[in-house]
Amino acid sequence: MFMKRFLFVTILITHLQYVNSQENTYYIFDFLIGNWVGSGTGIGKSKSEISASFSYTMGNTYIEVNHHTEFEPSDKRIKGEIHDDWGMISYDKQREVYVYRQFNIEGFYNQFILIDSLTNENIFVFETEQTENVVAGSKTRFTVKKINNFEIETYYDLSLPDKEFANYSRNKLIKEE
Repeated sequence: MFMKRFLFVTILITHLQYVNSQENTYYIFDFLIGNWVGSGTGIGKSKSEISASFSYTMGNTYIEVNHHTEFEPSDKRIKGEIHDDWGMISYDKQREVYVYRQFNIEGFYNQFILIDSLTNENIFVFETEQTENVVAGSKTRFTVKKINNFEIETYYDLSLPDKEFANYSRNKLIKEE
């Protein structure tokens, strides 16, 4: 009798975990949810301090993304520079693809899609499919590399027309408790 109950409970728990993962469209991004801080380097070896947050919003229908970066002063940027961007990750059921829409303080917009062929459980690669107010024909790639549940690296790569992708910034972030 004990064995039947044990088997029943095991099957029930397994089923509930499966159902829960199916209901949470964004389960692959769960590790990102929270606040992150860190530092980075950008073009021209400029150093920066970064804060980022990822949070479920609107009844877990979307993931809201916020980045704030403060670049140290340099020869080209005597006062330093501040970069902010805000975005939302959604899931397009028709195309069966994750879409990341990013609005930047400088006035440009990127619409990324998650590239399945370049993505695995520890690396998430988004590439632009649509942009506004950037050089025509350029592309952007945003990559999140999961080191563990509390540490990530992010890469922002740019490709100008007829050029290969080149790294624009690299950041190391730690999840705040």
